Amino acid sequence: MTGPGYDVLLAAHVLSAVIGFGAVAASGVYAARGRKARDPLRERPLLRYFRPGTNWAARCLLLTPILGGTLLWAGDRAAASEAWPWIGLGFWALAAAVAGSWCWPAERRIQEWLDAVNQAVIFGQEERPPPELESFRDSCLAVERSASAISLCFLAAVVVMIAQPR
Repeated sequence: MTGPGYDVLLAAHVLSAVIGFGAVAASGVYAARGRKARDPLRERPLLRYFRPGTNWAARCLLLTPILGGTLLWAGDRAAASEAWPWIGLGFWALAAAVAGSWCWPAERRIQEWLDAVNQAVIFGQEERPPPELESFRDSCLAVERSASAISLCFLAAVVVMIAQPR
């Protein structure tokens, strides 16, 4: 298949990868900022980025292999017997495993910590000690490191997808 339908599918595949992996990289950057902050609650961009809830932009990376498989099915099916799509899928699987095991859980802990401390400040619950700052910094470091590993996987997958080694 070639033509506009294939081009739209290819654009959706690339866009899902760029948005998903870009959001993970942004999480790593904001986590680094949070880890170095003296008072994370005074960092408004940090509070906005790590507000409670799912980072749906980062979850876009989960669509990437589905769209990639559809591209192979709709395009040159002979490419499925070559090594490069499977190598790229391997890098994606590694990135998804790191995201699901370390990055997203640590991101959730950052959100919970910021929310708990922010609520204590807003509602004046001074009698309850705030969660340990060290646990916040540990979670930020986990997001930083895992986002770096995920970004390296993304870079390797992009190289494989473009070079298509045979």
